[in-house]
Amino acid sequence: MSLRVKLLVGFSVVFSLVFAGVFYWFYEFTTDKVLARLKSDMRATLMGAIAGVNVDELMALYAEGQPNADGFSDDPRYLRILAWFETVHNIEPRAWIYSYAIGTSDTNRRIGAPAAEPGELEIIYLVDLWSVYNPSKAARFLEPDNAGIAARRVLTNGGLFESSIYSDKWGTWISAFAPLKDRNGQVVAVLGLDIDAGYVRQLQNAIRGRVLLACILTYIIFFGLIYILSGILTRHLRELTRFAEQIAVGDYRLEQSSSFGGTRFPDEMNTLSKVFLGMVENIRIREQIIREGKRAEDEMRLALEEERELNELKSRFISMVSHELRTPLTVIRTSLELLDRYGHLATEEKRQHYFQRSRIAVENMNQLIEDVLMIGKAEACKLDFSPTLLELKPFCKDVVEEVRMGIGHTHRLAFTHTGNCSEAYFDPKLLRSILTNLLSNAFKYSPSGSTVKFTLACDERLVTFEIQDEGIGIPTEDQPRLFELFHRASNVNAIRGTGLGLAIVRQCVAEHGGSITFESQEGKGTTFTVRLPVKRSLPELEPLGNSNSHNGHQELAVTRHPIHATARIPQITMAVDSELSEPLGD
Repeated sequence: MSLRVKLLVGFSVVFSLVFAGVFYWFYEFTTDKVLARLKSDMRATLMGAIAGVNVDELMALYAEGQPNADGFSDDPRYLRILAWFETVHNIEPRAWIYSYAIGTSDTNRRIGAPAAEPGELEIIYLVDLWSVYNPSKAARFLEPDNAGIAARRVLTNGGLFESSIYSDKWGTWISAFAPLKDRNGQVVAVLGLDIDAGYVRQLQNAIRGRVLLACILTYIIFFGLIYILSGILTRHLRELTRFAEQIAVGDYRLEQSSSFGGTRFPDEMNTLSKVFLGMVENIRIREQIIREGKRAEDEMRLALEEERELNELKSRFISMVSHELRTPLTVIRTSLELLDRYGHLATEEKRQHYFQRSRIAVENMNQLIEDVLMIGKAEACKLDFSPTLLELKPFCKDVVEEVRMGIGHTHRLAFTHTGNCSEAYFDPKLLRSILTNLLSNAFKYSPSGSTVKFTLACDERLVTFEIQDEGIGIPTEDQPRLFELFHRASNVNAIRGTGLGLAIVRQCVAEHGGSITFESQEGKGTTFTVRLPVKRSLPELEPLGNSNSHNGHQELAVTRHPIHATARIPQITMAVDSELSEPLGD
């Protein structure tokens, strides 16, 4: 927000507050004066009206009078009191007088049902001036009503009670109530007087309208003056602000306007402009020096970071390969030594057992090498993708049988399929790698005796593979990095693994142009879902989207690009191959 706008806003706020205060004072002052005069007239009229009311005659009317057909009364006492009310009204035309008796609902005389609960105060209307001028507004003779705050206060205090200005369906009024006492000084009835205060509202509306018009005109005039003056005062500041904005984006080509140098009467702003331009030139030179040093620093930091990441990757890769190869090599060496020394003594079954252990160890090493080679090919963008026509149900059943043979009887595997899973084009090698990695992970991280569910679902557009386990689950903090190379969850403990499987799955899914998602809750299991687009002919596969994660649900719509965090994997692979070519030793 510019200084000019702030000045205008500040003026508007101050003007509004000052005007609101003045208006409120004038409005309240005028209203109070008018109401004070009106109440003074009302009190004087009420006191004069009380002097002409015979309380004994009024109470005798209450005790003996009868209503006529119109709901009022033809009793001479009623007519005499009504004539007195008319006399008062002729003297003060704004005054409308009425009277009512006050007592409990158990003792009151009335027409109709009581208006209050037994024992509660109730008023009984007697004479109402409106019966002469507008009977629809008048209260009927002996008509009951609840005792309001006015009647209660008059009865309790025995003095005059005045109301504030109020409005109802008949207009705007102020009212006063005075007690009517019997010979014993007891309040037996109340004389009420309403004065029409509609002109007070008219006066208030007139004040609001005229003051608002004066406010608008005054505001427009002052706003125009402030706008012009603020433009003159802030012109130099706008120039300096424009220069500062140019400097902020690195543009030091400043052109001084005539408002600084060409003025006839220079002031502090002209001096400030000259000093500012000199400072800008110095800043330009210093920033150029700093920028060059920063560029060199960034280049060095980037090189160091790349070197650090490369060294860490090499260390992790060599550690993983060494660890994963040492175990099967130890198995092979132990089995061969046992066969060499005690083979002639062992039974055929025992020898076959050692041969089987060696074969499994060889297969594990071969699988590790295949995984490393696949990662290297993916990094070099040379991963073979050869889709062929597959029958999905038989293919999945074969994979299930292969995995079931490897897990023995420690887990249960439930395979189901839905939809029309007919022939489609997929790479069998990559698809097998996807399914075997996900299934083996499900068994590896699930307790013995648990069930792994494998579901195949097909429709016209997608083939969905869903693998659900009852295992240890994936911690929330590990889920965003689950598909990174060598990354393993923090809760795997002593469970062996390389951290390559899901990275390979991700790349194989990318080659098919599909997506992989998972939902996991620590301690309750994980569900992986792979969706591959159905192609009825040899396709050119495209990726489906980008990666997302939310609330324990991770989705990775993979693309065909080198695997993250596998920089220079071919060189690392070659280095390991050269190390393995040397004698292993003990």
